[in-house]
Amino acid sequence: MRPAPLPATPARPFDFSYVDTLPHQDVDGCRLYLGKPATPPPAAQPRLLFVPGAYHGAWCYANYLQYCDEHGIACAAVDLAGHGALAPDPGLLRLTVPDLARQVLAAFDALPGPTVLVGHSLGALLVAWCATQRTPAGLILLAPSPPGNLPGAKALPPKPVDQVCAPPADEEIRSRFAGTPEDADVSAIVARLCDESPGVLNDRYLLRVPVDPARQRAPGLCIEAGRDTPDRHPEGQDRAVADFLGLDCQRLDDAPHCMMYAAGWERSMAAIHTWFRSTFN
Repeated sequence: MRPAPLPATPARPFDFSYVDTLPHQDVDGCRLYLGKPATPPPAAQPRLLFVPGAYHGAWCYANYLQYCDEHGIACAAVDLAGHGALAPDPGLLRLTVPDLARQVLAAFDALPGPTVLVGHSLGALLVAWCATQRTPAGLILLAPSPPGNLPGAKALPPKPVDQVCAPPADEEIRSRFAGTPEDADVSAIVARLCDESPGVLNDRYLLRVPVDPARQRAPGLCIEAGRDTPDRHPEGQDRAVADFLGLDCQRLDDAPHCMMYAAGWERSMAAIHTWFRSTFN
């Protein structure tokens, strides 16, 4: 299988405006953005449903969504409660991972035909859990947060529970999220990030969300970001997640945590497309 083609459009790492052009529908507290494929996808080909992680909304997948539309791949992305266009939300403080997981299931159920679940970071934990409650056509994890029952997983310091958590500062966005130089303009990212629920973060940090590997039977791919931070993604953890859930694993050495919008996002999308074609064509 030859590698998937790179995007016809130039790399636009911090231009998220494409998502604003897509039709959307509200489903059980979340918002689904629906792709507009330039050519009709094959009837039997599944759809990709992109689920964002902490602080992010569907906007973070703008490059992937445009790529899919240009290459005739059915796709959708979701804003969960209190995130993306649904922020701010007065109920954000009370949200937990199970609350968001139920919304992912609602989005999955609202889409016709077979669907591949794709999640980034905390969103990867959400879709991994959802894959034990439904039967997706596939499962793709990007820089995944580990299941709480992953052998060897280490907890992180919890957040105070009495206030919402502000997004990371510009310095962390540059170094961890986007992997840019210290003087890079990240204002387009800052403008779209939203506050996060301490309950959601603590569910991940304190390893309170187990995933039963025996109930996850979908084929899939885990993509490791080689430039991720070792506190949240110690060496070998992402591959251990892949092995735990029965997925293939690929490491992108130059990718920072938010590989879907950092410079070089094309490489992660090409890896997804190559896996997609080899699995469903």
